[in-house]
Amino acid sequence: MAMTGEEIRDFYGRCAEARTRLQELALHAVPKAKVLEQMQRLGLNLDPEVGQASEEELAYAFDLAVYTAPPGRSRAIERVARQHARLPGEGALVLNALTHSWLSIFRVLDRHPEEGLILEDALLGGEVWLVDHAIAETAPPGTIVASRIGRVWGFCITSGVVAVLDEGRLAGIRGVLERGGVGAEDLIVDPRFAQALWRDGLGFRVG
Repeated sequence: MAMTGEEIRDFYGRCAEARTRLQELALHAVPKAKVLEQMQRLGLNLDPEVGQASEEELAYAFDLAVYTAPPGRSRAIERVARQHARLPGEGALVLNALTHSWLSIFRVLDRHPEEGLILEDALLGGEVWLVDHAIAETAPPGTIVASRIGRVWGFCITSGVVAVLDEGRLAGIRGVLERGGVGAEDLIVDPRFAQALWRDGLGFRVG
């Protein structure tokens, strides 16, 4: 049975709360040294005398700590999924969504008739239905964003981290794929790709 717009908003709210709890669990499973390492890779300041990074900036480093890992090592979100395999209600749906989420670049096509936005996956192809209040309020059609998203029901949610890009940046990444003979499926799982996108989000354009 289809949900109404109000039911979707209520369901999304519960999913967002579950996402926060689960990602906090995953972050607690990451050694502090690894988080500091991700901060360094993003160029975030580690000297408290100079000024602490903001919560918004730290979110990029936390995303890398939770969702990326060296080859042969499990990601923190996967370890949480193994430890909490029988979560009730929305928790199980959200944990599955986060564990199977993918990072890509998306173009906002239009508003969804019920709630949220319709996005085009500019690297993998196809369209997705995204429910995210922050993006919906600030991203008109044509906006290009990088985010990690996962499907919880008929729609997707983000991991909470978004970087706004432009046409030039998207064209440059597509050019790298074409010239380098690298498949988009391989690129999006490379931790260096996430690092580059999040540095964009922080204003440290690379390439």
